[in-house]
Amino acid sequence: MTHPRPVYQFASPAFRRLGYAFMLGLLALALLFYRERTWILDIAFQTFLMANEGSLQVMVNRFGSALVQLLPLGAIRAGAPLPVVSMLYSASFPLLYLGFYALTVKVLRNDLLGWAIVLLYTLVVYDAFYWATSEQQQGLGAALAFFAYWLRFPVQEKPWMWGVSALGVVALAYYHPLIFLSFYFLWAFFALHFGRAIIGQAYLLLAGGMAAVLGAKSWLSANWYDAAKYSSFSDNLVALFPNYLSLPAHSKFLQHAFTIWWGFPLLLGIVTIFYAYRKKWLKLLLVWVSCLGYLLLLHIGSPESEHRFYVEVNYMALAIFTGVPFLFDVAPAIPEKRLLWGLGLLIALRLFLIGAHHEPFRERWQWIERQLQAQEGGSRFYLKEGQAPMDTLLMSWGMPYESLIISKVRMGEAKTLLVHPDLAPFENSLQDGHRFVTPFQTYPDSALSPRYFPLPPGPYRPLQATGQQPPAGHR
Repeated sequence: MTHPRPVYQFASPAFRRLGYAFMLGLLALALLFYRERTWILDIAFQTFLMANEGSLQVMVNRFGSALVQLLPLGAIRAGAPLPVVSMLYSASFPLLYLGFYALTVKVLRNDLLGWAIVLLYTLVVYDAFYWATSEQQQGLGAALAFFAYWLRFPVQEKPWMWGVSALGVVALAYYHPLIFLSFYFLWAFFALHFGRAIIGQAYLLLAGGMAAVLGAKSWLSANWYDAAKYSSFSDNLVALFPNYLSLPAHSKFLQHAFTIWWGFPLLLGIVTIFYAYRKKWLKLLLVWVSCLGYLLLLHIGSPESEHRFYVEVNYMALAIFTGVPFLFDVAPAIPEKRLLWGLGLLIALRLFLIGAHHEPFRERWQWIERQLQAQEGGSRFYLKEGQAPMDTLLMSWGMPYESLIISKVRMGEAKTLLVHPDLAPFENSLQDGHRFVTPFQTYPDSALSPRYFPLPPGPYRPLQATGQQPPAGHR
């Protein structure tokens, strides 16, 4: 087999520089809005655990998440203040994505997949920027960097290359259960794009290797969370048959696709017209089957798509299904100067919209701060979920951790708020006076970090909710 040596770089280095600028723009936004990104749900929960236990917090065998915890954990071990910990945690995600981009364009010399990474983190991103914790976001970028490596070394003629490939496949399989779908899309697309120049024993082993790792993973390291998701999907697959086309999630997605994630239908339309005009029917079929099949799988699993911020991260793969075909087939047909301006304006607008969308997430943590500031005496409070503004709070399970962090940073003293639909199961713990109560677990005060969470003793009291105006002097 002949080793393919196609050029994956733009003639002008301006593309690489602009890509760096946009990835640094994501980093700047992450630093500017670190409170909105880290004082919410999973990241607040993981910050709480890292501060108390002093160790990495890998959930449900998604080991890739350890990479974005290294900086905040290092800050905690160094005794840094909570704002620094939160800021570093927020910055860790775009720093990882910047690392994917730099590895792809500088080391692996692939501007096209480098720009696919830029599109991935901007095109179908709105809420997802502020709910940064999903391992799928990280795994999708890793998948693009991995295929940049394979396009650089498609023959795999040296043992170390196979070692990198084996490690990469295992890492991708353990990043998130849905990563394999994007992996096989990229595998199929490049098989169609390069044909015999890339398809050979090594490339076939790559596909088989991923299947083998997925099988071993499901057998050897299954976990309760993924098992529950699979069970829910299987139940819905039967219960919703044959009404798969009438799921509420379809209409919600279409509405958001043309108002918020408009970059996806824009690229899908361009790629569709281009492939139809050039009669590239197999690629056109691959793109549409991937997009529609993927959406159907997501919507069967979550037919209501109740929380947009939660489901949006799953839609990010659509940026790969459209962005990679655009960059490898459509982009070469466009004069580079026009392409540079077009992509530059597209991503600049997406970054502006992402930054402008911070307000709902700011309102969320400011509501918590406002409620705790208004209470006279006490440090532990509870509120029934039906009395809370859930349109602002989104989900309530993270409130004990979030309130602990927010009060310590903004007020200088640790306070906590439990919001739950049914407080009866916690009645004894709420009156104990030395218990930190969460929906998942009740901790003795001795389990809390005395440096970060010195929670004064005392029983939980009902929260006296206040109005909606933010505290004076606070943004």
